[in-house]
Amino acid sequence: MTVDTRAQPAIAELSVHETMLHEVEMHSSVPDSGPRADAIVIDQDVPFGIGELFFSRTDTRGVIQAFNPVFLRVAGYSAAQLTHAPHKVIRHPDMPKGVFWLMWDGLKRGHSVGAYVKNRAKDGRFYWVFAVVSPVAGGYLSVRLKPTSPLFATVREVYARALERERLERLTPEQSAQSIEAEIVAAGFANYGAFQIDALRSEHGARETQKHAVCADNLLASGHLLDVKRQIDTELRSLCLNLKEAELITTNMKIQACKLRSDSGPINEIAKNYELMMREIRSHPRVVYTLREDRGTWEVNDEARSVFLIVVADLMAEMFEFFSVEDTGCARDGETSEVAVIAELRDRYRREADRATQESYRAVRQLAADAEMIRRMVTGLAMVRVVLRVEAGILRERLAGLQSILGQLDRFHDQVGEALERIQDAVTVLLRDRGFVA
Repeated sequence: MTVDTRAQPAIAELSVHETMLHEVEMHSSVPDSGPRADAIVIDQDVPFGIGELFFSRTDTRGVIQAFNPVFLRVAGYSAAQLTHAPHKVIRHPDMPKGVFWLMWDGLKRGHSVGAYVKNRAKDGRFYWVFAVVSPVAGGYLSVRLKPTSPLFATVREVYARALERERLERLTPEQSAQSIEAEIVAAGFANYGAFQIDALRSEHGARETQKHAVCADNLLASGHLLDVKRQIDTELRSLCLNLKEAELITTNMKIQACKLRSDSGPINEIAKNYELMMREIRSHPRVVYTLREDRGTWEVNDEARSVFLIVVADLMAEMFEFFSVEDTGCARDGETSEVAVIAELRDRYRREADRATQESYRAVRQLAADAEMIRRMVTGLAMVRVVLRVEAGILRERLAGLQSILGQLDRFHDQVGEALERIQDAVTVLLRDRGFVA
């Protein structure tokens, strides 16, 4: 599942080639001919408040159409200088091109994209933001907040290494993006899509805490669902890996049967039955999905998607409150006002968040059903274990190796049984707490 914002057809039809041209235009290393052509780099940040949000809207080429006073003040430009200027006017040379490649890759697929970005003010100083960019009719809308969570420090280290690789290894933006995502996956995230959701959730939570704001009930519920579902997924993956490793038990049975020669028939049959039943379990869609490694960059589950959408809707609501009081955007007569654009995004995100949340609970109920089916199949395996134990008793003096296999089977079934019980308990409690019946 991806963070799909139902982009307008004009945006969704952007070709890969056009998108990459935009990336080169907006973030190339060629000096700008615009207002910050002579800007120097100063290792000093521009201060701004935790409660402040940056806003800007561009056309499909990245040319600025609208903004808010926070953007003007921190970037250090006048309204006349920013209006119709390329957004790359604030690009900082410390930013890896791979990050922009990831952003454009997500946008051209119709997703909203979140990323940490280091920008350069007109006077050469810098400021960091966490940006959420969304496709809208005729271009893109970006809302940016001040990053303060513990994850921010880690990301700065990842960016520094990525920038160094780009310089020393002459990586293309796409190669750099792959390298950045590899570091993110190594840190425990499924992909960049999952990382950006956690990052936005962390930064929004840190911001709300510092503002002494109360977390919204729907975000608390979705966040709790996401956390519990991840615990369940961890248990399920461990269980599935145990199922995969159990192939060795079947192989050992066959080896022991070979040692019996003429009396190998019963053990061979037991091994075959066990192998067939294990194959049926391993081919179960839930097991296959859990063990799948080829998750795309933007594939995320509904429970994660709902958290992302709720947070962005909250940010859009905050921007709406500002623009509804004083619409300081640059829309000309006859053009869509910023209030209308932001309101449409806010409402769309809320609708999508509600749908994603409902899909999340349906998915959890399906997970409960799948876990019960796997439990029944494992119970069938236990019957084969009983038959093997009887046969091992008959052959005890002739083939002591079967006792070792029985020990492996006992441990395997204990581990799988305990994991399934923990999964069922977690699912039952989660659905009961939220008013659903498991």
